[in-house]
Amino acid sequence: MSINKISYPGYIDRQGVGKDALDKEIDAMRFRFNKVPMQMAELFRVAKSRANSYYESTFGDELDLPRESSDVDKIPMLTPTNGFKKQFTVTQYRAGVQVERAMPESELIPVARRMIGGLMTSMRRQKEYAMADIWNNLTATGDYLGADGKAIAADDHPYPDSLVGTWSNLDAVASDLTYDAYNTNRKALRKRKNAKGQVMGINPKLLIVPIDKEKEARTVIGTELVPGSANNDLNVFQNTVTIKVVDYLTSTTQWTLKGDVGSEYCGFLWIEDQPASIIPTSGADRSTDVIWGERGRCRFAVGATVDNNIQHNTGA
Repeated sequence: MSINKISYPGYIDRQGVGKDALDKEIDAMRFRFNKVPMQMAELFRVAKSRANSYYESTFGDELDLPRESSDVDKIPMLTPTNGFKKQFTVTQYRAGVQVERAMPESELIPVARRMIGGLMTSMRRQKEYAMADIWNNLTATGDYLGADGKAIAADDHPYPDSLVGTWSNLDAVASDLTYDAYNTNRKALRKRKNAKGQVMGINPKLLIVPIDKEKEARTVIGTELVPGSANNDLNVFQNTVTIKVVDYLTSTTQWTLKGDVGSEYCGFLWIEDQPASIIPTSGADRSTDVIWGERGRCRFAVGATVDNNIQHNTGA
């Protein structure tokens, strides 16, 4: 077994990561498969920041119901309701890879430039992990709190109209993904109310699960008969929603139902200040023989305000 020497951080050189390309006994070098599953963007709304931050509030057209009134009465006047607001701070991320001059001069198998190509892959992967971090912490507090001061998935969200009370997008019972548990989750989403506590009738559209829950999801949603039924009952939920298996979810038990509210109303935000970009670079110290390389840079924020289009279960 050979032990790899670690190069100086950020460099591709002859003694470290590039040494095999100079080895006369090696006939070929095979490029390792490296895939970045692009899965999270579907769950987020894209916003644009200004001056290193993004500040968002909401407004709406929800009004109380008209009141009984005759022509001689003064018209009952109705007032809309304010929303919740939250500010996000943009963070900058940078990375680079460089190559020593002797590396391309000496390599028998050209690998250095292809190694550098992984920089953009790394930045794409960072974006997925940043968005997944929000979904991996739906019930967390602290930095993950939504605009209403509650966890993104919580059982005590205040309505914008404080007289209405509170609402929940978190199942009261943490349950495995079963036919009955799915039905309970679905009904909770269908009963979702607006800012005034009025019926909206949100329909389930997407069932989001980690890899460990894919089997249960496809059993509950994909089979013709009710799973475990002794009477061969028809599965009325068969193929009624799309199953989305997310590789980045760290929980092995959680599952979430997402409704049919338009993406422009999504409470999950990807706030981009500067998209990921790659430019050539060279050694900062002119006395060195670091001749070429690449550097990447991006600026973004990610988070959530309030989302009444999901119903979450932490699972069991």
